[in-house]
Amino acid sequence: MGASLYEPINVFKPMGPDIGIVDGPFERLIVGGVTLALPFTTRMTVVRLSNGDLFLHSPIKFDEGLAGELQRMGTIRHLVSPNQFHYAHIGEWSKVFPDAIPWASPRVRRRARARHIDVTFARDLDFNPPEEWGPDIDQTLFPGGYFKEFIFFHKKSETLVLTDTIINIELDKMPEPWRTATKLSGMNHPHGQLFFGMRLPLLLQRRRAKAAFAKIHSWRPKRIVISHGRCFESHGEEVIRRIFGGPLT
Repeated sequence: MGASLYEPINVFKPMGPDIGIVDGPFERLIVGGVTLALPFTTRMTVVRLSNGDLFLHSPIKFDEGLAGELQRMGTIRHLVSPNQFHYAHIGEWSKVFPDAIPWASPRVRRRARARHIDVTFARDLDFNPPEEWGPDIDQTLFPGGYFKEFIFFHKKSETLVLTDTIINIELDKMPEPWRTATKLSGMNHPHGQLFFGMRLPLLLQRRRAKAAFAKIHSWRPKRIVISHGRCFESHGEEVIRRIFGGPLT
C-alpha cells in the first residue's frame, strides 16, 4: 500500500472555536541535499484571533482557492515558522499578502539561505508571545537541540499546537520501508510519541525540558494538533501525561 493524503486537501477543517487545520499535498524529505523517497503529508494550523487577524502556523504550499477561503474568515496577518524545518512556503504567502508578518524560528534564516528559499522574515519568535496574539495564544520554546521548536496553546479552544514534537503516523498511509521504521520508532497511531530526534537532546537539557513540560501541563489541553500524522482530537491531557510524564509537584 502506498502513501495517501488526508483528503480533502487545501480546505479549512474546523477543530474547535476559531481554530482549524488545512491538510496539504505531499512533500519529500531532503537530507544533505539528497531527496529521499519518503513522501510525507503537510498540515497548516489556522487560528482566528479576537481582532479578526489570522495566525497561520507552518503555512503549506500556497493555493489560490485556499487563500480566498481564509480571506473570508479574517485578515491573513501572521505567517509563522515554528521551527527551522517548517518555513519553505512562507515566501509564497508573503508575496501575495505583503502586509502579513513572516515570523522566524531559530536558525531558519540560515537554513533558508543554504537551500536558496526565497523568504524574508520580518520578526523573530520569542520565549513569550508577542502582543499581536498574546491575548489569544500562549507559547514557549520546546528544547530539542537541533530540532527545538516553538509550541503554542490556543486558549479559547484549549488546543495545543505542535509541529514535530509529537509524531502520530497512521501506518496505512505510509509505504514500506518507512512503515516498518515508523513502527519501530513508536511514532505510530494511536500510540504517538516524541519525535526520536528530540529524545537524546531532552535528556541532556533536563532543566529546560522540565520547564517546558510544566508549561504544557499548566495549559491542560483538551486536544493536540500536530503536523505529521493524526491529530489528537480529545483527551489531550492524557496524551501529554503518557508522553511527558505526570505534572511536576
